[in-house]
Amino acid sequence: MNLAQEIKNRLDIVDFISRYVNLKKIGSNYVGLCPFHSEKTPSFTVNKQKQFFHCFGCGESGDVITFYMKIENLEFKEAIKNLALELGLDADTLDESTKKENILLDINKLACEFFQNKLKNSNLALKYLEKRQITRKTQELFQLGYNPDDNSLLDFLLKKYTIKQLNEVGIVSNSYNIFGGRLMFPIHDEYGRIVGFAGRALHENQKAKYINTKETVLFSKQKILYGFDKAKAFAKDYLIVCEGYFDCIRLHQEGLQCACATMGTNLSDYHIRLIKKYTNKIYFNFDTDEAGINAMLKNTKVLGQLDAYVIEFNLDDAKKEDPDSFVLKYSIDEYKKQLQNAKDYFSFLEEKILTQYNLQNARLLHSKPIFVASAINAIKTAIDSINDPITKSLYYSKARKLLNLNLLQKNPIAQEKPKKKYTKNHYIISYLLKDPFLLDWIEDKEEFAKNFDDDLRNIFLKLTENNQISFEEFVSNLDKQSASLCYELYLLTNEETISQKRTNFLMLINAIEIEKLKKKMQYYLKEIAKNPENEELKELYRQTKNKLQRLKNE
Repeated sequence: MNLAQEIKNRLDIVDFISRYVNLKKIGSNYVGLCPFHSEKTPSFTVNKQKQFFHCFGCGESGDVITFYMKIENLEFKEAIKNLALELGLDADTLDESTKKENILLDINKLACEFFQNKLKNSNLALKYLEKRQITRKTQELFQLGYNPDDNSLLDFLLKKYTIKQLNEVGIVSNSYNIFGGRLMFPIHDEYGRIVGFAGRALHENQKAKYINTKETVLFSKQKILYGFDKAKAFAKDYLIVCEGYFDCIRLHQEGLQCACATMGTNLSDYHIRLIKKYTNKIYFNFDTDEAGINAMLKNTKVLGQLDAYVIEFNLDDAKKEDPDSFVLKYSIDEYKKQLQNAKDYFSFLEEKILTQYNLQNARLLHSKPIFVASAINAIKTAIDSINDPITKSLYYSKARKLLNLNLLQKNPIAQEKPKKKYTKNHYIISYLLKDPFLLDWIEDKEEFAKNFDDDLRNIFLKLTENNQISFEEFVSNLDKQSASLCYELYLLTNEETISQKRTNFLMLINAIEIEKLKKKMQYYLKEIAKNPENEELKELYRQTKNKLQRLKNE
């Protein structure tokens, strides 16, 4: 069995897609709003029995791997690799590029062990952590370490790896110890693998307070949330999203283990999808200085995707505190009170935008038009970032109410495509896809194929050639367009007993035959009108009429 098939066998498509789409069971299928196009009526359907999805609106379809590739914008190899890692499948079954990545992961793991050992003997780093009130237990949990400002790391790693490999992983740069003299924070991905490092300066002459591993095949800030590998297990109810490493560490140490940090970046689409796998509710707790507020204002992508709130410390002398310093200055209990009083993200957004332009709700209409226009445009831009048209429309309504204005026009919901009209031929193919042995009830298959248009005829003829294989295998051998049509048609009919399928199938066959006979009779009548003495035509008409009557009586 190949790796892709093993993944499909282990991942239930309904459970997997539910990470991204709210699905509702209707009959034997599950439906929801399509994540690949805007719609107001759910047309995205998932079939649990055959493990495939199909959207009747945009035509996207496939299996669990196809869905993951599409939703995460990944190539096949990368999708397979990620899913294999999630399932804990043997890395030896992966391709060469992944084996290369595993070498880089091993380097990071070894470097982390080196840093942890060096921390034990570094008075400078240990005193710094003591000053920050980070316990030994927490140091071990987050695998904190120290990198001496010398060549000892390089000498240690070169015993096993090449300088080229060390450059690729971002540990060194042309034999230079990038993180020398710094407190080291290993950065883990969702699966707990060490993909990079952050280094905190411990000497006054070090220019940058924090530096990170460069962008590598393993590390990208747009795909990593610091501490998320630990937080995900505690994030069922909500996730706290901070900015800094120590913010995240402090909350974990104090028992709020559902915290992670963005490492100074905005939440990306990837971050949001990652979070939605574990929870739909988040609390932003960025610094409350101007930079922190601006950072929160840039996270409008959460609108319509997550139930988002903002923690603003409302104690008079705490407005400039970050989560780490707030907990140290007050207490974790006081922090939890602030958490309970968190503000809805959209309300926070509106309030800060109005403040930015020196506007007050009650006097909005009496303010300078240029400021009002700027504020409204800023709010409109935020709402327009929402993909789902219904959610977007609801936020427009909320904005108009809060602003006491009608300047925010209603956002029109896009007109959806008219529903496709299915013919008897579509239903016949649907039944044949579910039970190819129904083909035995069609006597002259070549003649019957003439009833179909080109697309359906192609599928019908392939079914006559391959009626001994499973639906999954049959579809896998088709081109994308034909496969999509097969997924669509499979969902067209309900799950029925063998007897029900046979009865309905024969009714369709007879109905098509009746239509053909009626057309023949009309043709003969026209010809007889032209040649009233032609007995042969009259006999053909009588035979056709009798055949039609027999079919109607069956």
